[in-house]
Amino acid sequence: MLALSLVLALAGPPSWVDLTEVRPGQRGTCITEWVGGERRETAVEVVGVLDASGPERGTVLVRLLDPALEDGGVVAGMSGSPVWLDGKLLGAIAYGWSFAREPLAGVTPFAIMREISAFAPPGPLPPPTLEQLAALAAGRLDAVALLPRVPPFRLAGSLPVAVAGLPGGCQGWAAELLARVGLGPVGAAARGDAVGVPEAGEMMAPLLVWGDAIVGAGGTVTAREGDTLWAFGHPMLGLGSVRLPVAKARVLAVQRSFQSPFKIFAVGEPFGTLVADRPSGVLARVGPPPRGLPVEVEVRDGSGFTRWHFRVAEHPLLSPLMVTYVVNASLTTRAASAGDSSVHLRFRGRLADGQSLEISQAARSADAPARLASFAGAVTGVLCASELPHPPLAEVSVAVSRDETHAGASIEEVIPARTVVRPGETIAVEVRLQPFQAPRALQRLAITVPRVLAPQDIDLVVADGASWTEYLLKNRPSNPATFSQQLAALRRFEPSTTLVAALESREGSVGLSGGELSATPPSWAWTLGSGLGKAVSRLPTSILSVTRWAAPYPLEGASRITLRVRPPREVP
Repeated sequence: MLALSLVLALAGPPSWVDLTEVRPGQRGTCITEWVGGERRETAVEVVGVLDASGPERGTVLVRLLDPALEDGGVVAGMSGSPVWLDGKLLGAIAYGWSFAREPLAGVTPFAIMREISAFAPPGPLPPPTLEQLAALAAGRLDAVALLPRVPPFRLAGSLPVAVAGLPGGCQGWAAELLARVGLGPVGAAARGDAVGVPEAGEMMAPLLVWGDAIVGAGGTVTAREGDTLWAFGHPMLGLGSVRLPVAKARVLAVQRSFQSPFKIFAVGEPFGTLVADRPSGVLARVGPPPRGLPVEVEVRDGSGFTRWHFRVAEHPLLSPLMVTYVVNASLTTRAASAGDSSVHLRFRGRLADGQSLEISQAARSADAPARLASFAGAVTGVLCASELPHPPLAEVSVAVSRDETHAGASIEEVIPARTVVRPGETIAVEVRLQPFQAPRALQRLAITVPRVLAPQDIDLVVADGASWTEYLLKNRPSNPATFSQQLAALRRFEPSTTLVAALESREGSVGLSGGELSATPPSWAWTLGSGLGKAVSRLPTSILSVTRWAAPYPLEGASRITLRVRPPREVP
């Protein structure tokens, strides 16, 4: 026969305890899923009510009277477990403390959880700027600097996250990425056969990634009323109104730990949608789950070729984060997790109105997989969260290749055939490249001086494509007026596998939202730049001529040499 508390948990709409009725010493019961789907009943004793900093935010402190919890306290994954007092629902286990010497837990009152609602769309998040994206590609910005960070609202470690299908997603930099938002991957978790809608005391998992891999954050259902479920007793990520698939989960094992014990669980089939993620818990509704953003990742490395098909949460914060995660985890699933390597990446994004973006990048360094995964995530962030009116992002495709031999070269020296030139002349330029642990290589370029150019000093600039893009955006800030112009600016990004040679005049030019008017007379530059607002800007220099060479490996470095332009020779 089922115990009374368990019968109450399954009996439908609960009656709940008012905080004014709570007294120290009261005894009750906590129900939580244990190994094999068992609903375990644990006696609890009320210690007192903790006043919070805001109105209606009181928390009930309870002691868990269970020998299995004596040496570690609250188990991660118990969050949301219902606590009953005198036949009424008190609330949800919300948190404990790491290295606990006594099994104390904070309980979020269900009277507060009842107020959880989905009343607004996700708020806007500022996307990465093009200048920041270029600095990341050039290796002058930390790999995670452009990704959003969410301070975790948990006192007892990370929220456990089941990861299945991506061995590389449970360790190294990919695990650190999840830790940025307070999520701790549980590597032993596997896909499970849990189906149906969970009841109070059973586990559920909102999905951040699904398809060929699963990333699901685990917690416990506090109460169910028809097609509505309340869970967790604390925020998952504090995202407000959301639309994430939510699946039933099943506990496989409980890992005991003095620091922070946790449940190892398997994720089953989705049963509905998580619609709200708020300070007092999460709210889910039964029904068809959301479709998600399709993401294809193709990886080529020394061991062969693999293609994965994922779907990730559609949200301005989660989509960039999860694209970064699946790209990095895919890259590191079979490859070495340490040491320098060379990585090439091609990103393709298709928008709902048919517009598309293709952009490539490459890097060689110890953090190349993390840097290029972050680059893919940051581009996704621009497409998802642009501040300009834009269509939804429909799908993402990322192709990456990794070479563990650290193929690449530094730009060591640039030698022009001459430093005094005349308009219309073509100059031969020798670029000396230093590959890694290999003899120096020479690459010859030719660049032409414009036919109409007054005597002056100009600069020959030679750089890898990523550094050149960063330099241009630093000195020519992009001010797109439309989303199409923003896409055009992204298409002008050059990969580090491109060797760029350019002639630059120290006379200013005029920048437009869609491009640049080179070699503009000073009077024009002043007039245009002062009269058309943000659509036109005065630029400190003019780009006169550009030539390129496609290298087989990433390049690094830049050089600048001054050339003197003489008047053209007179024709006799």
